[in-house]
Amino acid sequence: MKRMSLASMVLLMLPTMVPAASVELAAFAEKDFCDKVARLSGARFLFESHLWQTVQWEAIDLKGDGPTVRRCSSLDKTIIDLDNDGRKDLVVKTTFCMKADPSDSLYIFPAESAVLEETSWQDLSPLLATHDKFERTGGIYPLTALQFDKGQVSPALTATFSVNPFILEGTTYVGLTDSRRKWLVVAKYMGEQRFEDLCYLRTAN
Repeated sequence: MKRMSLASMVLLMLPTMVPAASVELAAFAEKDFCDKVARLSGARFLFESHLWQTVQWEAIDLKGDGPTVRRCSSLDKTIIDLDNDGRKDLVVKTTFCMKADPSDSLYIFPAESAVLEETSWQDLSPLLATHDKFERTGGIYPLTALQFDKGQVSPALTATFSVNPFILEGTTYVGLTDSRRKWLVVAKYMGEQRFEDLCYLRTAN
């Protein structure tokens, strides 16, 4: 039997290869920074890139009887300087489902806060009551802070959100996208539910 050459094998494989979605910069406040994030973010944005690994999350074991499946009922925490004010923050990420799709929210407290000791599965109100948070499940995050090219209608993230803080060159940023994974917002968190949008990235295909 003839041995197949490497070149022939590659040619046979080509029809089954699917190119990964590329990421392009659609609008920006700081082009060099946004270009760097676009290169580092990966085809599925932050989820398969080393940027995601710059913040380490720890699962929270709340008091009370919690759900057994974490995909739609998880709480995780980290200690980082989320708003870059020089003080560490306790950042709690919750993931709950809306129509079977998981959606993230962030709740921010001083690093020494005892809020998790005051919270249980039967009473999440101490956690949810903070005014320092990102909580948009079922709502929208409009992409209107940065100017698009003429003819581009400003899109929005909607309904279910993936929220991923990351650290780049000593500064903390937040990556925001939704279940469609078409758009990624890169922003700085300014406190009290305020964000400064820096980049709008989109998948090209």
